[in-house]
Amino acid sequence: MSRGSKLPGSKVSLGEIKVGKHLGEGGFGVVHEATIAGIEFPFAIKFLDPHPFNSEGNSARERFFREAELLFKLRHPRIIAIYGVGEHEGRPYILMERFDGLDLHKAREKHGAPNPDVVLPFVEYIADGLGHAHLKEIIHRDIKPRNLMTVRGDARVLDFGVASVLDPDGSRLTRTGGTWTGDAFSAPELIDNPKLRDGRCDVYSLGACWFWLLTGKTPKGLNWEGALRSAVKVSPDYERVVLRCLEQVDSRYATMQELVAEVRSLRAGEKPRAGVDSLTDDDVLVLGVIASACSAPGDQTTFYQVEQELKGSMSRLAIGISNRRLVRLELVTTSTHRDWDGDSTTYLSLSTSGEEWTEGHQQQIAARMERIQPAASPTPTVTVDDDIPF
Repeated sequence: MSRGSKLPGSKVSLGEIKVGKHLGEGGFGVVHEATIAGIEFPFAIKFLDPHPFNSEGNSARERFFREAELLFKLRHPRIIAIYGVGEHEGRPYILMERFDGLDLHKAREKHGAPNPDVVLPFVEYIADGLGHAHLKEIIHRDIKPRNLMTVRGDARVLDFGVASVLDPDGSRLTRTGGTWTGDAFSAPELIDNPKLRDGRCDVYSLGACWFWLLTGKTPKGLNWEGALRSAVKVSPDYERVVLRCLEQVDSRYATMQELVAEVRSLRAGEKPRAGVDSLTDDDVLVLGVIASACSAPGDQTTFYQVEQELKGSMSRLAIGISNRRLVRLELVTTSTHRDWDGDSTTYLSLSTSGEEWTEGHQQQIAARMERIQPAASPTPTVTVDDDIPF
């Protein structure tokens, strides 16, 4: 049976399992309804891509059944439960809970962009389920709209463990035309290290799905704030929570539990608890350089000057990302001025909150700034001229 093909006929028997109508397809196989005689419960059965099994032989089969033992223990109301695994005509399958909802692609296609406040319970439910799995050291690594399902007042995560079972070394990550991770919803660090198993990868992917739900776009480039603000009106706190999921790995929420707490604060109309208390070393360094250049109220410095000061310690990209976070956290203000010849200059200054933060964290800033590395000076070029005697 080729990958993605439907099972023949309306009913197929796999022992006690009766396979019914085709429900859909995904990156790893096809899904059908399933029933078991004498059990009144809505099952689904997913027939997986047989290619890894055929190419790897017994080792792939052993890994499949070994990994399945972990998935059987993964029980959470927001995760599609797995009840059994097997093999039919050389093709592995997973027997699982059938959830009568819509995946995010179908939900957005049918209902359009959702109200931002309506999305919050959904994000909380999914983050709670992912957090439960992470505590058991199980990382999804393939969170995307087709693997998240919703129905009013409920949500589910699909395909837990399938990526690990069928692609343990991440060989599909960069495959041309591949359907697994490496798409616009995958954490950037997975491209560099396809074998990485870090819960923060799922934080990024959930944030990317959240961003896409609100804007209809995937987070690309550096102007995520502009894309978000042009698509939907949300509070600065709401914006900060969404965008923090998409930061560099060390600046993201460290755990799903942190993200759940933030979302609950947004739902309650309270200020999220994380924020300025979660500044990274890079953030503190950039803030310290701006503060030292703006020693009096109303002083300004330019992004170029900050960049030159930190040239030996941080990349331009890292400086820009930290500066963007400081602006979102309302510690730094920014303005752009155009010169008479059309060139633009970005000016930075401390906000009132930024002045208060730096005054209360002088030792932390000083310790970080002690580690500033001077930029390497270019070796001067010496011109030899026989007509000059010195």
